[in-house]
Order: sequence, then C-alpha cells, then structure tokens
Amino acid sequence: MLDKLEGRLTCGKTNQGVCIAIPVRHGPFTGLYAPLILIWLVIATIRYWSVLTEPHPNNTEFMLQMIAFGIYVLGFFFFVGWVAWTMTAETVVVLNPTEIRIERRVLGVEVAAHTYRTNQVSRLKFISPSKISTQNSVLNPNSSRIQFLMDNKPQRFAKGVTETEARALIDKMLETYEFPGSWY
Repeated sequence: MLDKLEGRLTCGKTNQGVCIAIPVRHGPFTGLYAPLILIWLVIATIRYWSVLTEPHPNNTEFMLQMIAFGIYVLGFFFFVGWVAWTMTAETVVVLNPTEIRIERRVLGVEVAAHTYRTNQVSRLKFISPSKISTQNSVLNPNSSRIQFLMDNKPQRFAKGVTETEARALIDKMLETYEFPGSWY
C-alpha cells in the first residue's frame, strides 16, 4: 500500500528501503485532444461502416477508401495507446541501501527498467523547468526532472515533478541512502 508523499507522488516501504511512484504529468491540452479525437473516431466509424456494408466493385476508389480505413485503424490504436500512456503511465523508484531501480510502467506493466548500484550514484538533484523556446517568459512544467550521476554520466527520471515534489522525493531517497553531493 502506497501512501501520499507530496503532490502526485506516493510512497511505501519495502523490505529494506522505499518504493516511490511518480505518475506522468498530464499535458495542458489532454482535456482538449481526447474529445476531439473521440469525435473524429465516431465520425470515421460511421463513414467506414457505411463503406464496408455497401456492395463494392473492384475499383481504384474502393482501394483508396480501404487505405484510408487502414490509416483510421492505425489512428485508433495510436489513440488508445496515447490514452493509456496519458492516464496510467508512471515512474516507480525502488530504492534500498544497495541499489536503485527506476521502472517505467503503463497500465501497471513494466515497459522499461534500469538498475544502478547506490554506491556508484552521486549528485542527486532537482533540475528546474526550462522556458518554452517560443515564449521565453513561460516555463514548461514537463521539462523539470531529477538527475543523478552514474559513472560521470547524467541519468534522469521523474520528468515533470514540481519543486515541492522533488524535495519530498529527494528527502525520502536520502533517508534510505546518503548519496554524495546531493542537493535540491
């Protein structure tokens, strides 16, 4: 059972350490894109349903419609994947005194994972959000992240965390293992 840590973050104890879940940050246009794509899918379904139920001669127009139908099907699967990613994706950090494991999950299924020895990890820190390139006065909240060094190479996770979430996350990680050179 994971308890609320800060903001979107949840945290729980493991045998020797801690497990922290960081849900993906929803983009500002998610609420706009999803209904628009759903409307497009409904209209396309009605159109292609009528095309498939009518008798069709073997001509070029029907073949072009079948190509368009194939593109529609690909778009549908892309939309389902996007919704699954947007609504259920999370990064899970499992930390114990000997290793840190960073997993990326969608629908609770692990899609990528990296394991690092804690004694080789240093400089755990928060990277604040950068400005949007087209509007220098606006910060992009999805550009913030947590970074650490592993063999002098930066490794990043927790994309889109706020500063308060990052503080809570780093504090919780430092309770389990004192990473050298770490700060907010």
